[in-house]
Formats: sequence, C-alpha cells, structure tokens
Amino acid sequence: MGVFVLCAWLLTAGLGGHLASVWIRQGGLRQRTPGVTRLPLWLGVGHVVLAVGGLAGWSAYAAGGVRGTAWAACAVVLIVAAFGFMMLLRRLPSSGRHSHGRRTAERHFPLTAVVAHGMCAGATVLLVVLGQT
Repeated sequence: MGVFVLCAWLLTAGLGGHLASVWIRQGGLRQRTPGVTRLPLWLGVGHVVLAVGGLAGWSAYAAGGVRGTAWAACAVVLIVAAFGFMMLLRRLPSSGRHSHGRRTAERHFPLTAVVAHGMCAGATVLLVVLGQT
C-alpha cells in the first residue's frame, strides 16, 4: 500500500509541477499588487513546501516503515489539501471589488490539468488516510 500511495503522490506532484510552471511562465511571481492576483505567494509556496515535506515523510515511511513518519505525512497532506482547496476557491471567477477583468497568471491554468491534479490529490489524501487505519 505504501508504494501505491507514493506513486499517487508522485503523479499529483507532477501535475502540480506543471501548474506551477504555467503560473510562473505567465508572470505569477510578478503579480504581487493587490487586486492583480488571487493567489497570495504564501499560499502557493506553503502548498508546495508542505506537499514536498509530506512526500518526503511518506517516502521515508515507504523506505523504512517507521509509522511516525506516516502519521506526520498524513497530518501534512490534510493541511496541503486545505491549502489546495483555498487556491481552488480563489481561482473561481467572481465580480468582487478586486475583479478588474485582467487575466491573472492562474487564469492560464488548463482546466484538465487543474481537474486531474485535484482528483489525484483527492485520491492521494484518501489513500494516505486509509493507509493509517
């Protein structure tokens, strides 16, 4: 089960890496003024850093079988999922006061990649949690 979860996590990470590269190529790092971006830098960086840390913890569990690292990875993946859900909600179109009609970097995300990343992430979270029961 541990290796299967690791494969799902790596697939999710690959899709997330693709989305991050699109965001960077479209100027996501330069869109830091209020109202220009809907994805704060702390949210994106936190999502990536925690996901990589959780993946490292799960890899350590898969390699050595130490259950403590699996539980830590389980806790981290739930936080990562919450951050990802916040990013998804911020990506949805709105007509709020910060909506200027500009095409922000995250608007360039291919919908299929966003859906695939979300589905793989959901499966990964489910598998990690089920792997701990």
